[in-house]
Amino acid sequence: LEPLSYQRMDAAGPVFTTQSMLTLYHLFQNTNQTRDSSTASKSGPSIETLPPTHLHSLALSNNLASPMLLPSNISPLFLQSFVPGVYLRRKLTTLAEDIIMDDAALIKEGHVEDGCGGMTDDEVLDACWLRGLPLGRFVKTSTNAVGGGSNLGVEHGKDEVNDMRKILTHHLQMIEAVMRKQSGHLSSKGDLVRDATLQMLILHLPAIRYSMMR
Repeated sequence: LEPLSYQRMDAAGPVFTTQSMLTLYHLFQNTNQTRDSSTASKSGPSIETLPPTHLHSLALSNNLASPMLLPSNISPLFLQSFVPGVYLRRKLTTLAEDIIMDDAALIKEGHVEDGCGGMTDDEVLDACWLRGLPLGRFVKTSTNAVGGGSNLGVEHGKDEVNDMRKILTHHLQMIEAVMRKQSGHLSSKGDLVRDATLQMLILHLPAIRYSMMR
């Protein structure tokens, strides 16, 4: 596996180059070729083939336990002991499909080119939450608000939203490189959503980027 290279760092981690994104895609695509042929999928790995331990970790990293309002130290045990694997697989598949469809729509609408400037603040927040990207106080802003009192909070909030726009734009840039991998233009949403390898990449990308932060 060649080293992954990136263009820059943002609050979510490295912004990978087109070649590195394609390397990651092919890595997920080829994973099952090293497994026993009786359990390997001909089309590569998928959410359906994940072992339980990997499935639970992926569910936690994608915030599937957050609606349960459980303490973070209890969530892993609860998922492993009480939540059926079939439910987690269905939820992860639905999440991956939702992200892929939304990514394709935002890319087609030109939000990579306009830096997500045409989206409202709430739309940016929802988009970042869906993809597991940093939100609000978790975003490390590089500029300081000027002013005092209540104005400081307002300016700081604007800085955070602007940072979230940049983070979302970087995400779309990386995913666009994969979505255009074959023909140079976006495939149909149906083909993209059915791409099991793309589903796996979408769900693992936030954790991969976070693990590479320094």
